[in-house]
Amino acid sequence: MELIRQFNKYAQDNQSLIQKALTTATGVGAALIPENLEKLITDTLIRLSPELAMALMKKISGKTHEFNRLIQRPSRGGAMGENATTPITNSKTVRDSVELKIIRRKGKVTNFMIDTSEEYIDAAAYEMENHIQAHVLDLIYYLIWGNANANAYEFSGLEQFIASRHVAFSAAEGGAVPTTLAFLDDMIDWSNRRGGARHTRTFLMSPEMLSKVSSLLTNVRLNQGLIGNGLTQVEIGGGWRLNAYRDIPIIETTSLSPVETMTPTVTAVEAATGGSLSDDTYYVYVAPVTVEGEQLPCTEKTVILNEGTAVQAIKIDFSAPHYSSDYEGNQYASAYAYKIYVGIATGSVNCPLVKMVSAFTYDSEGAPNGDNGVDASIYVTTLTPGDDVPTHLQADTPLITSTTNPQSIILWDTDPIQGLGKLPFTNKPGDRFEGMVVTKPLAETDDFINFLIKSYTALTDSYEATSYWLRNIRPA
Repeated sequence: MELIRQFNKYAQDNQSLIQKALTTATGVGAALIPENLEKLITDTLIRLSPELAMALMKKISGKTHEFNRLIQRPSRGGAMGENATTPITNSKTVRDSVELKIIRRKGKVTNFMIDTSEEYIDAAAYEMENHIQAHVLDLIYYLIWGNANANAYEFSGLEQFIASRHVAFSAAEGGAVPTTLAFLDDMIDWSNRRGGARHTRTFLMSPEMLSKVSSLLTNVRLNQGLIGNGLTQVEIGGGWRLNAYRDIPIIETTSLSPVETMTPTVTAVEAATGGSLSDDTYYVYVAPVTVEGEQLPCTEKTVILNEGTAVQAIKIDFSAPHYSSDYEGNQYASAYAYKIYVGIATGSVNCPLVKMVSAFTYDSEGAPNGDNGVDASIYVTTLTPGDDVPTHLQADTPLITSTTNPQSIILWDTDPIQGLGKLPFTNKPGDRFEGMVVTKPLAETDDFINFLIKSYTALTDSYEATSYWLRNIRPA
């Protein structure tokens, strides 16, 4: 059976999306019952996210991609005398490599559902599309927030690589609201000074931040063609929705703004062994990282260590993984990772980032088999961060809310050789979207049609100095 001959055999009808939500009662064919459906079809145009679309996807063979990582440009000073011997200078590059990571999900649909809805909807295509959209959300998370040192099964993303990082405004104030676009100019100028001029670059910012940035551009001159008068210049007040600033495109992403607070009950207690913390009072914050980005932390937890020995640690437990709510109020586990902030003085501004951990636990084969915080405790054994917290993140403190929540803006240099814009991937024959996301039919089992969505990919850090991460800025 050709499962993916087309995503919808009724596409020629050019009809709209499904408009009716169907019953999920048991024994009636799950949620696709023809009697309750109009003859409407799914949106079968799979569009990879704009975040992913900005990267150069490079097909390779093998699971390791080797590349030259630029670490220093040629030395200064080229002026000399007529008969001088010209000194030899070189840029410094290192041979580096990135391991492609396995990202996949498996779905199934019953033959009963396919048969009973055949005249109304291609049920297999509908389910595959939903899985692909979830798969793309995974890829967006890894691209921006991934941390291979905290979770060996994901690849590292922009946050791990971009060392050019600045906390824009006072964290104690929950971030300030910009009044001019000077902060965008500062980001671009920083990039230009480090060789980013003329590179393909893009801004990543939330829809709310784009609205703020657009409103700060108080005058826009628009040329319009008027019959008999040629081009006429029209002044437009602030509020014009920008698609670029200084010729750098602006991509809206929903992955950089906190929208919720750490919801599970967090307990932090003394662990008498396993660490090197000395007697003191410690203050702890735990913040989930979801596809929406880093979220607001739990309330401050106080732990007193008084064992009289340096062999002690802080043990952190969650009553449940971090949950989000969908539009109907249903709860679903949403955290990919957790950030642990710990200090020896109260207040979030005194508690730097000391640890990052995956939200998942794994079996010996690397299959997800549980949730950190439910199936495993998290231990802070030292206030000296490990490899999971790179140097440029070690001054970060928890995001705190004010009128609105603080967030980040990224100036991303997507040049594949002198930037962070290359996504090597490999795959085998299947039904491909943009060559990186593959849908593959699996063998039918019992009365189920099975399929696999997969990507084998990783972000390449060829040169990070021309990209910039601005943290702790508020749109209002």
